[in-house]
Amino acid sequence: MTHRIRRQDLEKLIATATGKRLPTCVLAGGRVLNLFTGELELADVALYGERIAYVGDLKNGGIQLPDSHRVIDVTDKVLVPGYIEPHAHPFQLYHPVTLAQDVLKRGTTTLINDNLLFFTRMDPEHWTRLLAELDRLPVKMLWWARLDAQSHLNEDSRYLFSGDRVAEELRRSSVVQAGELTDWISLLEEDENQTRWVSEARKRGIRVEGHAPGASFRTLSRLAAAGVTGDHESISTEEVLDRLRLGYITTLRHSSLRPDLPKLIQGLLQWPGEIPWQRLMLTTDGPTPPYLRAGFVDYALKTAMEAGCPPVRAYQMVTLNPASYYRVDEHLGAIAPGRIADINILSSLEEPVPERVLVDGELVAEAGSLLCTFPEVDWAGYPTLQLRWKGWVRPKHLDKLPQASEGKIPVLRLLNPVITKLEWRESPTGSGWHLPLGEAELLVALADRKGKWITKAVVKGFGRDIDGLVSTYNGSEDLLLFGRDPKAMARAANRALEQGGGITWVQNGEEVYNLPLPLAGKTSLLPMSQLIPQTEEFLRRMKEHDHPFHDPIYTFLFLSSTHLPQVRLTADGLMQIKEKKVLVPAERLS
Repeated sequence: MTHRIRRQDLEKLIATATGKRLPTCVLAGGRVLNLFTGELELADVALYGERIAYVGDLKNGGIQLPDSHRVIDVTDKVLVPGYIEPHAHPFQLYHPVTLAQDVLKRGTTTLINDNLLFFTRMDPEHWTRLLAELDRLPVKMLWWARLDAQSHLNEDSRYLFSGDRVAEELRRSSVVQAGELTDWISLLEEDENQTRWVSEARKRGIRVEGHAPGASFRTLSRLAAAGVTGDHESISTEEVLDRLRLGYITTLRHSSLRPDLPKLIQGLLQWPGEIPWQRLMLTTDGPTPPYLRAGFVDYALKTAMEAGCPPVRAYQMVTLNPASYYRVDEHLGAIAPGRIADINILSSLEEPVPERVLVDGELVAEAGSLLCTFPEVDWAGYPTLQLRWKGWVRPKHLDKLPQASEGKIPVLRLLNPVITKLEWRESPTGSGWHLPLGEAELLVALADRKGKWITKAVVKGFGRDIDGLVSTYNGSEDLLLFGRDPKAMARAANRALEQGGGITWVQNGEEVYNLPLPLAGKTSLLPMSQLIPQTEEFLRRMKEHDHPFHDPIYTFLFLSSTHLPQVRLTADGLMQIKEKKVLVPAERLS
């Protein structure tokens, strides 16, 4: 992708800028937001191809207007650069193409993407081919290179983050960031691979993104010394300031999981010091589909301004600041000569949803509709992303509650959508599935999709009276099961397996919900216009069963993700994260 950003026809661009050649397009009569000075200037914008040749009064610049059909009248409109999402997870039930199609209409023209799903599921040759296919999309896609898996890997998968494979990923031209570092403890313990890869990233001028929720100033300081340059995990003003004081680029988040932006902005505005706005960015941090009904980066922008953020500062956080941080600001992030013509045409500075969107100097969206075609990706050509398994789950695999060696039953209490607290309950004599579960308790299990093992616990605070709910969308990409009825759980699990992945719910003997996820068991092939209402229907059903939080989809993701406290389900068993200790081993299945 960076070769595409850096490509330019310099001679013709110079000829246009000096008045020797007619512009290919002119945006005439608008007000341009100058992100360098914060000024809103009355100016024309002359383009040659995908680049901006001149910004200002064309007559003073000695530039003639082209034919009228190549002039776009933007009188009384405001022009801002295309928005940059610096921290995208393009596989939260959607895939990169459907995400790009949806967000382009609302002004996001560049995504800086997590590679985790594709890196772990594809061989390097197929991943290289997919990157080339995605490079043809109108939305520019830059990438991270993950240095750790975010979930506990079994022996068959540990090769993914060892040897030279990550180093090769860091050398890709489209990679602008290493991380996010969910296993940052290994870096501080001087793990050979982690230190090697961070050193390689720094040598190549690639940023290193941390992931240190709740970390102390001392820990953040140590991570900065180890090479971490940015972090997006602040949930309080003081956590933002800690990161800023240590020199981090600090990304303020407004996501479906953590909608923290209003309190962070308000806290910064109340701080007596001078706010270093140039060190801040905004992210939606991989929102699940229901969030996208309200918008994407445009929604984060609107939220920031409504919380009191000065509009110019808000636009800088999604344009110039990320472009500068990722060292592509000579090409992206501003409406200025020489930059790529990714431009949003707004009705006013206070309304970030664009009326029209230009990418590479071409009009691609108007009034919320796409005017360009998106190249199709041949997903069928990537067999490791499309697997089906024979249904193997039987009620007998789920008819007993788990017990530790001393006979106690582990209970995971959900404190919020992702944080668990471990409790223990005494096991009466003869315990089995017939042991009564508490009113707000369910069996939860993580089962190998190939039928080799199953890890079980009781979960409290997820919902009530759910017979059988299964999701292949989770951190370990296995089967995550919830329920009180072994038959319903087995039926839902086998349905999900046989269709290659999905979120499936069986209640009162009937399948009441099914969202197929045929791409790696995590991703739907539906367009966002269908995926959003389907996932909203799932949230509605969860609320009917007293799910207390706002995003159960993230609970699916993180119950097997071993970078958050306190206890998680893994292939080895129920694991206490801080000590990396298995409390209840997985049951090995024949």
